Amino acid sequence: MTYALIELFLAAAGLLMTFVLFYHFPKLPHGTSISSLPRVSVVIPARNEAGNLPRLLTALKNQNVPPFEILVVDDASQDQTAEIAREFGAQVLAPPEKPEGWIGKCWACQFGAEHASGELLLFLDADVDLAPDGLCRLLAAYEREQTSLSVQPYHLPKKAYEQLSLFFNLVQVAANGSALRTPISLGLYGPVVLIPRAQYVSIGGHARIRSNILEDMAFGELLRKNGVPFRLFVGDGGLSFRMYPEGLKSLLQGWTKNLAAGAAKTPFPLFLPVFLWIMSAVSVPLHLVVFALLAQRFGLFAFGALYCVWVAVLFLLSRRVGRFSPLSILLFPVPIAAFLAVFIVSVLKRLFGWNVIWKGRAIRPDR
Repeated sequence: MTYALIELFLAAAGLLMTFVLFYHFPKLPHGTSISSLPRVSVVIPARNEAGNLPRLLTALKNQNVPPFEILVVDDASQDQTAEIAREFGAQVLAPPEKPEGWIGKCWACQFGAEHASGELLLFLDADVDLAPDGLCRLLAAYEREQTSLSVQPYHLPKKAYEQLSLFFNLVQVAANGSALRTPISLGLYGPVVLIPRAQYVSIGGHARIRSNILEDMAFGELLRKNGVPFRLFVGDGGLSFRMYPEGLKSLLQGWTKNLAAGAAKTPFPLFLPVFLWIMSAVSVPLHLVVFALLAQRFGLFAFGALYCVWVAVLFLLSRRVGRFSPLSILLFPVPIAAFLAVFIVSVLKRLFGWNVIWKGRAIRPDR
């Protein structure tokens, strides 16, 4: 009984961290107008993105506030990335092979920024999608905040394996501090970054973070070191993406390269509640099984009740970050097990310097 009470207390304490980590999801303004229309250069780093580009370029073409220019930086793609970009009227840039010490995305973003001529730079990953008012909402937020901003897009999974990203998405928001009552904004969200071009140049751009595998976190640190404020937002259906549609292997590789490095950069006062929250999600189903096997009524009833609470909490939270199925939430031990397994692999790769394969390139996760 004593053991059950201790485990119950710890699990409940971790679950209560929900109210700390997810106090408020900052959203882009709706139905707003902008007083002026700055020239926006959209920079899309693209390596083997033939499958994603048509959706994004179509969305940009249909914006009610059109961008000034669209630059697709073809990062040594081995598919039809460049041809598709030209078909949609985008300007295609073909940078030389990335120099030693550069991460591919940083090299593509820097090259694109150097060839952009707009007042604002909007860096978009190729898997992002925008509603017709998406760019207008970004500009309205920029006009209101008068600072750089970044958005974690709303996740739209389509295949069963994509449901495994449930906890990855939630932990990314929590560990970045953007949903706290007083947001601390540790880093940017890589898929969507809007920054004045002059500001980008003044801080040295992606050249200053050229070797960082977590370029979004590193860019946020760079902004803070230079005294440049920025705001983070969590997207909705108007600004979304579909992560890793290439398959389960791509999903596992993508999260593996990010997870341990991101955890290492999270300050302890924030890391602790995130850790407790994750451990509660692991502990509750695990102890439910244990007490069921032991036929321990109190533990079975108590952890069964906590399991139901976790399902309700995840149902509410998941709707804020993506369109996850009720079945994946009801069976949340599956996505939490995937999260834990990938985290362990990511930590091992980081500790021993084992490469992660991403977009056909070997990347050291400790960079």
